[in-house]
Amino acid sequence: MSMHLREVSSAAVIVRQLRRAYGSRVVIDGLNLRIERGEFVALLGESGCGKTTLLRALSGLDSVDGGTIDGPRLPAVVFQEPRLLPWESLARNVALGLPDSVENRVRALGALAEVGLGERAEDWPRNLSGGQAQRVALARALVQEPRLLLLDEPFAALDALTRIKMQRLVKQLVERHRPGVLLVTHDVDEAIALADRALVMRDGAIAGEYVVAQHAVTALRETLLAELGVDSHA
Repeated sequence: MSMHLREVSSAAVIVRQLRRAYGSRVVIDGLNLRIERGEFVALLGESGCGKTTLLRALSGLDSVDGGTIDGPRLPAVVFQEPRLLPWESLARNVALGLPDSVENRVRALGALAEVGLGERAEDWPRNLSGGQAQRVALARALVQEPRLLLLDEPFAALDALTRIKMQRLVKQLVERHRPGVLLVTHDVDEAIALADRALVMRDGAIAGEYVVAQHAVTALRETLLAELGVDSHA
């Protein structure tokens, strides 16, 4: 069965019985997932469990072998690396993919202002710190007002203080723009701080689901660590 992408009105994305294999190795098998608009979902799992494969399938960067994906054909994606074009200004990087018009130029400038870089629209990527470059990547994603925003460990390469600042910024922007969000992360604390739901992926499927607000932070942290095979008391 091939993958189907079609627009849905009430949810950011709906995944049904998704399957992906590389030769004889099955990476995703019978996975189901629904993310509502405005909902922030964090996806945790050990390396090799299929998190990145799922994100690539949702973004359209990878094909699948079965099941359906009902959602936007071109969701916005922020990767671990900012992936900015070094020969373009920050404003033109943000407007990448939008038709060239005065209106879209204004939208790009507004998006840069939202991430605290409004005065550097004509600056170049080479002059940015790692955190600033990720702010531009986030502005580029949100300027399209996406239904679905995919975050692939976007803070992993940042220092601890910058990571905290970026997490707070992302939370504010998501509350303002209301896309459905899927954050792939290895950081349990990050998942608890940002997400409405924390999902644990194992053996190619969703093995655990936790509504963050329904749990005490310390207890949820220990539970998620245990799900990932980590003894928090060790």
